[in-house]
Formats: sequence, C-alpha cells, structure tokens
Amino acid sequence: MRFRGIHFLRVAIVLVAATLFLSKPGLCTAFRNLENGVVVPDFTLKDLAGFNHTLSADRGKVVILCFVKADQDRSIKALNDLTRVYGILKSSGLSVYGVANEPKEGSSLQGLKDKLDIGYPILIDEGKQVYGSYGLFTFPATAVIDQDGRFVYEYASYSSDFEQTIMDKTSLLLGLITEEEIAKSEEKHEIQELTPEQKEAKRSLQMAKVLLGRGFGSKALPSLEKAIALDPSLTEARILAGGIYVEQEKYAQAREQFEKVLEVNPKSNEARVGIGSVLLAEGDLDGAEEELKKAIVMNPDPTMGMYRLGQVYEKKGEVEKAMEVYREALENRLR
Repeated sequence: MRFRGIHFLRVAIVLVAATLFLSKPGLCTAFRNLENGVVVPDFTLKDLAGFNHTLSADRGKVVILCFVKADQDRSIKALNDLTRVYGILKSSGLSVYGVANEPKEGSSLQGLKDKLDIGYPILIDEGKQVYGSYGLFTFPATAVIDQDGRFVYEYASYSSDFEQTIMDKTSLLLGLITEEEIAKSEEKHEIQELTPEQKEAKRSLQMAKVLLGRGFGSKALPSLEKAIALDPSLTEARILAGGIYVEQEKYAQAREQFEKVLEVNPKSNEARVGIGSVLLAEGDLDGAEEELKKAIVMNPDPTMGMYRLGQVYEKKGEVEKAMEVYREALENRLR
C-alpha cells in the first residue's frame, strides 16, 4: 500500500511539474478556463479593509488582475511594477487589483501593501472562488481585461519585461498608443541595446521555445546551441539546452551548461536543479541531495527541485522521506 501511495504521488507530481516549463512567459496559458475575447466571469471579493469590489462595476475601464502569493519574490516584483503602471495610467481609465488566493495571506499582504505603497486594492479570494472559475495555473498570473469585460491578454509568472509589456498592452487598450508606435519603440530599443549576434541569438532562442512548447525537444536543441554560440551570456538558452541534454543522457554536456549559468548567476535555482538532476542520473545521490536542497531553499516555487529530491530519497531507499517531499511539492504547487 505504501508503494502504491508513492507511485500515485510520483505520477501526480510529474504531471504538475511538467507545467513548470509551460509556465514560462510567452509560452503558457496562465488561466485554463479563459479564452481571448470572451467576457470573464464576474465576482465580488473583499479587499484587505473589508470593502467589497465587484469586477463588473469597472465596465468602461481597462482592468488588470494580478493573482499573487505574498511570500513569493516574483509576485512581489509584479505588484511593485503594477504600482508604477497604475500611477501613470489610473487617470486614463485603468483599474488594478491584486488577488491573493488564501485568506491567511491577508496580514502579510497588508504589510507588503504598506511597504510598497500600493495604491490599488488587494483582494482576498476566500474559498478560491475566482481561482477555480478562472482556472489559475501559476503565480503570479496577470490578466488584462478590456472596457467590455473581455479577456484580452495574459502574462504568466514574471520576467524583466513585465512592467513594459503590461504598460504597452494597457496603453493600447486605452487609446494612448498605437500598435505601430509600440513596434517602433521595441525596434528602437533592440537596435540600441543588442548587437546583430545577440538579436540573432534571441530569434534562435524564441524558435527553440516555440518548438519546446509543442513538445519537440530534440528539434529545439540545434536552435539553442546556435543561440549559445552567438551569445554565450544567454543563460535561458543554456538552462533549456541542459534540460534536453539530461533527457538525452548526455550528462557531461548538461553539466557544462548548468555550470556556465552558475558562473554568471550563482543563485540560479534552475541551474542547481539541473546539476542535481545530473548527479541523480549519475548515481551520486549524496551530491544530488545537497544540490537539490540548495535549490529548494533559493526557489520560492521549488516544485521541480522537490520532485528530484524525492527521486533521490527513493533511490536511497528512504521511502517515507520521498513520500513526504512528493506530497509537499504537490501541495505547494496546487494550493
């Protein structure tokens, strides 16, 4: 019975962990139950002060909903960026709401709201009403809703372009900028900031991400290798290539990519998980355990690291520890 239980947990966490890659910005669906152009489900939620807010009351305005976890770095960065977006665009017809899915987060969110000087409401989705109806898939998850209440854009997780991307999308809906102006701005920025080699590297990386999103890992690898050759500092390409090398059992090549990432960013939890995966595959269970524990401590969303650590404990014969880690990983991802 114990082994049947661990098999169930392992299968469940594999399915959930598989969503981590799909949760990368630009490749995922952050809201499983929403479709572009469709009016979103209405809701009424209380803010931190106990006042009710009904989504449909904001018809005629552009609305941003940002679903967050109070203790997650990416969520905090998204809330902070939206403070600036809201400050610039609120007078033009923009409403912004942060949404927390657990009532117990209320106290920590109030402290965070005060610290960041957030001027828009933070709502508490007690009972996960909106979480369920929208099909929330990752944190943070940001939805942009137009003046007619239709879902028009999503941003899954958080990256360095979050603020500018949300600013552009909302400014476009508010009629403050045209698509041509956005394109010219992006082109000007790229010309100023990137060399021809870097631009070609980013194009190769984007092609690889599209192929990976469709499940074609082996076909994506040449594009990733090209991107790395053109721009060795492109750590995202190295992480993705390392993951494919692990799947292909090319462990020396995988380790090289992950170690190169750590040279640039010693705090990269993705690289730590990658090295832990290599050590696990090579049979160095103690080394794998050490690396994966480091990754879990550094990562606010450590599902994959926990899954690999569970595999380490299984191979060590420590079944109870494995079950505990698998269960914690699954709960961490789904709560």
